[in-house]
Amino acid sequence: MEGLSQPSARFSLNHIFFDSLLDRLSEFSLIPEPASNQTSAPVAHNQVFLGKIYTQFCPTVETVEAMLVSNNKVVILGSQHEIEQYITRLDMSVRYQYLGEEQSLCPGFIEPNINLILSAILQQWSHIGPFGFDCGWQKLMPNYGLNYIARALLYLDKGLSAEDWLLGYGLYSVLLDESAQTSQDDVFQLVQQVCIDRPVAILDATSAIAYVNEAALEKIYSYLQHHDANPFASKAMFFDLVRRQNGLINEQLVWLVEALPARQLKRQLKSVFIQIDEIVARAYSLGITHMGTIDTHPFARKLLNLYQKTNSAISIMEPRNSWLQELNSLACLSEQYTKVEPAANRSIAINIGEVGYCGYDWVKSYHGQSMLQPCQQLMDQGYNVCLQSGFPILPLSPLRAAEQACSRIMEYAPGCYTRHERVLLPDQCLSKPQSLNAITKAAAEHLGSNLGTLKEGETANFVHLSADPLASNSNFRELAVIACYTN
Repeated sequence: MEGLSQPSARFSLNHIFFDSLLDRLSEFSLIPEPASNQTSAPVAHNQVFLGKIYTQFCPTVETVEAMLVSNNKVVILGSQHEIEQYITRLDMSVRYQYLGEEQSLCPGFIEPNINLILSAILQQWSHIGPFGFDCGWQKLMPNYGLNYIARALLYLDKGLSAEDWLLGYGLYSVLLDESAQTSQDDVFQLVQQVCIDRPVAILDATSAIAYVNEAALEKIYSYLQHHDANPFASKAMFFDLVRRQNGLINEQLVWLVEALPARQLKRQLKSVFIQIDEIVARAYSLGITHMGTIDTHPFARKLLNLYQKTNSAISIMEPRNSWLQELNSLACLSEQYTKVEPAANRSIAINIGEVGYCGYDWVKSYHGQSMLQPCQQLMDQGYNVCLQSGFPILPLSPLRAAEQACSRIMEYAPGCYTRHERVLLPDQCLSKPQSLNAITKAAAEHLGSNLGTLKEGETANFVHLSADPLASNSNFRELAVIACYTN
């Protein structure tokens, strides 16, 4: 491999590949099919909720036993007696909802960072990661490996039209072998050997590399030949380079975009609003009341503006432009950095789920340790720390992110690792209230909003949970969302 460029250690939706994909989609003069106008769970005109109600989690945990909601506003928070006195005084007709003995209400969850348009496009590809084809599993599948990937590709191949490529994303090569290079080589060889005649292109989840079969390489080389962009003297040289790299890497991924069939891309563009609608519906079912979009590409912005005119089930917002987007964690852990005085107006959205799935790879990688995400120290230094799900590469689930911030457990690590050894930087774990604050109030502050708490006179955005999230035996990821109220 000497002399060859390597796939980068990070592969995000900000990569040139995705910009090129949106550029190509923008060439089609298509108007996406309209999405259905979803509505949130209805709240009666005057409704009283009785049970354990969390109004905020930080700086202190505050609860009440009753809440009156009227015209989508929180009217009163307090005791049942106080609310009944208010109702009697105004002679109000109300509907009562009694929470189950173990159930609770809390402020609605907020997803602070999501590339909504690209997520909608990738949802029409196939997720080849360890969370199912729709990236909906909340835990790593136990049998994730080369055999699963081979079976998945063969299964997906059967459902495609004859002219379509088999397109996939989210393949976690770092979970397949202790050596990232060995894993990528194994995946590349698998894609060559699996009995699929159509072009196949699978994007890795963490490295800027696409695993492609020979049918795809033929199409890509044909594009290079016919567009005066061929840097290779022969097809043999092109094939040899790709084999030595185990796929297309870095800027070469643009070649893949240009070779994709126009008919398939047009179909994906036509369905983009329907796919956004499905993402919104999934978010709503997970207790998410607001999403912060970070789509920056001009065409993505255009599509997003068109979508927002037809759908209001979940409020779509933008993070403040001044917030910090990325962070070198090693710098934060250095002695010099710890002496920095806390400062206001600093916020960061952390994809903490990567600690669970990439943590082991980071631990054994020299440069990977820069991704260790020192959450508690950042909070001590004055940062507004909020959590993002990492969708569409990781499942969309604020509660899963909150659980990971509390535990920092490497969910993928060799079996010889004890539970204690699987905790990555235990001193950086957030408390349960801090984690819940990170997906409610802190996430709202990241969006420049006063959401994330329940206050009298404010809009009623809240979620009904199957259990008390702060109970000693509570596992966030296993909490069920009974209902989500967004206004």
